[in-house]
Amino acid sequence: MISTTKSLFAAAAMALALPGASLAQDIGRDSFMANCAVCHGADGTGNGPILDLLKSAPSDLTGLAERNGGRFPFEQIYDTIADAGQAAGHGTTEMPIWGNRFNADIIAQEGEFGMGTSGLPTAQARILELVFFLATIQAPG
Repeated sequence: MISTTKSLFAAAAMALALPGASLAQDIGRDSFMANCAVCHGADGTGNGPILDLLKSAPSDLTGLAERNGGRFPFEQIYDTIADAGQAAGHGTTEMPIWGNRFNADIIAQEGEFGMGTSGLPTAQARILELVFFLATIQAPG
């Protein structure tokens, strides 16, 4: 049986192969700048403006593929964003649980069953857009 996350990635990969793929990357970039850049930096290297206020330095997100043997770890990154701090092996973290935040934002805006244009629940689509954006900022290996 295929996992829900893998099903989401398959659907997202097909959607991103369509002409609107650059729009999804733009949305992912905008989401990154609004939610992640304050800690990870606008370039994703971990040098955000509040770096000195954090207990530990944020990860360099441009090296995710390199640290995973040259392959971008889509599912692991999705799970970390959706369930940060609760994912096995992730340890304690200052990173918010974005899946919960995205869900709360969307319920407030669209009601409990908010759906994106792709047919995926909007929070999952927002996380996927962010993950696909992160894949585009990987340092050459």
